[in-house]
Amino acid sequence: MEKQTPLRHDHYPTTKEEYEAELTETEAEFAEQLAAVENKNKGQAQRFLLFGALTVVVNIALFYILNHMLGIEYQLANFIDWILTVQCSFWLDRTFVFKHKSTRYFKEMSTFYGTRLITYLIEFVLLWLGITVLKFHPTITKVVAHGLAVSFNYFLSMKLVFKKHPEIND
Repeated sequence: MEKQTPLRHDHYPTTKEEYEAELTETEAEFAEQLAAVENKNKGQAQRFLLFGALTVVVNIALFYILNHMLGIEYQLANFIDWILTVQCSFWLDRTFVFKHKSTRYFKEMSTFYGTRLITYLIEFVLLWLGITVLKFHPTITKVVAHGLAVSFNYFLSMKLVFKKHPEIND
């Protein structure tokens, strides 16, 4: 007898044993698919954390150098380090985290920058609130604000930027 799934309309199990056999087969297939997706997402999250940590270190170091050592105003220092680290992050995420091979490079880059702009604005407000209003230390405020931005970045990248597209001319 050929393999059949419960979704086919030309066959319905007639006995309890047939029903349980088809259900068990379907559950096993689903479990394998679910495990593959979980492993892929776990690997992506681990790579995102690894390369994200590298980018965060570069981001914080650039901010410190620009703001504390060169005396550049904190919002301008944040903007300069943001531009440099976003481009670096795009390349790392595309190549190593999500292992994306789409030919839609510039579309992905514009979406990536768009999502990063959202989190940049969140970070901008948090820096203003922490440094200007609450008078917290600039570097500590930067670390906290950037940590929150990184959390949003992962989900936005996974759901909007590097999502799988149909294989049409890719």
